Amino acid sequence: MRRLAPLALCALALTGLEGCGASYVPSRNTSFEMDREVEIDDEDIRKAFEARPQMPPGAIRLAYYTLDPDVAEDLEKVFGKLPGVTSIYRIPSLFVTGQRRLSEGNGNGYSYEPPREISLKKLRLLAARANTDVLVIVDHGYRNQGVNPLVATVSLLVPIFFVPFVDTQVKGYVEAFVVDVRNGYLYGHLSEEDTRGEPYATIYAKGPKDYAEEQWIDLRMSLQKQLVKLVEDERARKPAPSEPPPPPPPGAAPPLAAPPAAPPGAFPAP
Repeated sequence: MRRLAPLALCALALTGLEGCGASYVPSRNTSFEMDREVEIDDEDIRKAFEARPQMPPGAIRLAYYTLDPDVAEDLEKVFGKLPGVTSIYRIPSLFVTGQRRLSEGNGNGYSYEPPREISLKKLRLLAARANTDVLVIVDHGYRNQGVNPLVATVSLLVPIFFVPFVDTQVKGYVEAFVVDVRNGYLYGHLSEEDTRGEPYATIYAKGPKDYAEEQWIDLRMSLQKQLVKLVEDERARKPAPSEPPPPPPPGAAPPLAAPPAAPPGAFPAP
């Protein structure tokens, strides 16, 4: 019995450590697509080619939707620093997927419902109803394994405190799509990745959650710089010159010219 106690304690400790390794992917019950395939036809493709940037040179009303509601407050601070942005509207998940704030997975971050698809057209419609000009869609997440192969060497309680079998490496990303609300023109697809932490660390090292929080600070700063540059470039863009009218078809008769006006005082010929 005395020998079983340390082994049981060791197994309990390993179980707790293995639970730390996970992928943080918000809104697991959401499947985002720029446009659903069943909705795409030749008319959509024609409109996509004809779409032109329409970002206002003055005040910009911005709407956004994020797949990670935990970073919504930070994103609003980022959007508030963009040049020309005068109003910010967050599209709630309730309008998009029908999901309430505290209903996802009963609060544990996991959902047992089938994924709900989100289309760009629906988000543009919701942004238009809010009378906005630009739509920004943001995704954020990170991955951490929790343990490394050295965990197999830990068979007693004492080595747990000295063997670097913990994986604290965090691979994170942030991704954003900037779209014109009126015609769906894609102003830009912004993406940034970051990796930090140690693949081999002891239980005394900084945890993955700490690295993830530090990582998000740098990711959002990079996103802000990219957004500022994108908005500044679009606001400085000169409108495309209007195209001349097409030439008449071959063999067409030239239009009749109006007769010259008679000089003042002249009488018409009899």
